[in-house]
Amino acid sequence: MQFLVVGQWQGSASSRAMRLGDGAAAIAADLPRASTTVIDVPAGAGDRLETAVARYTSVLAVAERVAEETAVSNEPVLVVGGDGASVLGATAGLDADTAFVRIAGSSGFRALNRAQPVAAETAVLRILVDRPDDLFPAIPTVPASSVVLAGVRGVEDTETASLDRAGIVHLDVDAATPDAIAAAVDATGASAVFVHVDLDVLDPSEVDGLLEPVPFGLDGAGLVERIQAATRGRRLAGAALTGFAPVDPDRAVDDLGVILRAVGALTSASRAV
Repeated sequence: MQFLVVGQWQGSASSRAMRLGDGAAAIAADLPRASTTVIDVPAGAGDRLETAVARYTSVLAVAERVAEETAVSNEPVLVVGGDGASVLGATAGLDADTAFVRIAGSSGFRALNRAQPVAAETAVLRILVDRPDDLFPAIPTVPASSVVLAGVRGVEDTETASLDRAGIVHLDVDAATPDAIAAAVDATGASAVFVHVDLDVLDPSEVDGLLEPVPFGLDGAGLVERIQAATRGRRLAGAALTGFAPVDPDRAVDDLGVILRAVGALTSASRAV
């Protein structure tokens, strides 16, 4: 597996978003150097250019760079973010026979409205499934029927209704058992899978470095079980792990045990088929 370290923060809505770059760097320190590439992230916030996405130019530039690196890799790529929108470029090479599984506490399906631009990570799944043609034109859309969203909690009713209208299978944190996830992926009929893990799916007691902690999430062992369920019997086309935002280096070390277990589950899945 190849690792792309993408310390993007411009896709986050948080005022503490720059901690996401520190989180990506902390994880990168434990990755094999020979298999790791660091993607340069613009220093500035970027401009939305009258689009529906805040800081659009920076998010677009990173997505294009990630897409370029993914295209030339001979192995599955694991994007280590950064904010949740770091995943965008990694999906550029996915084909119609690939399921997209998002294991996250948030839906990523906020509406896109030019009058009220949103942070890219809050709409990352919407961008992948249903966006204007001129927004991220190099990235193909992902069919809603190929998407499984698992682990969500505290999602607004409007987003839930939008997911239903789009036909996206979504399992809240209680319903997202390993068996339910495996069945949902089976139902897509796909022979390959792309897995995006956002660490906001974890309970705050498991990981301290979360920008928007929400109680009653998964524990580390539960996350590993769900990654294994999503990937079992299928080729891993790619993956992403995003959302680590440590307060300081010492507290980052305390969190890395849980995070690296998730990285290990994804790496193992890349070798399984």
